[in-house]
Amino acid sequence: MRCADVRNLESHLDQLRRRRDDARDPVLHQLRGMLEMLQQREQSQDPQQARLSTVIDTLQQTAAELGGTNDRLETKLLEKINK
Repeated sequence: MRCADVRNLESHLDQLRRRRDDARDPVLHQLRGMLEMLQQREQSQDPQQARLSTVIDTLQQTAAELGGTNDRLETKLLEKINK
């Protein structure tokens, strides 16, 4: 498998995971939407918008933590159900 194919597959799987997470947790979906909007503004090279990088980093961390928490909760729930 070529490197580009692996990257495309990883990207596709990441998108599927995001869609699943977004469907399960609307707050996570909203955070990701805000993050994308802020990233677009930051890329505009506007000096005021460039200051948003700290906010973007915090939102990215929060979204990642929420995703991890969702995964752990889902795993625990499935374990309880399967007992």
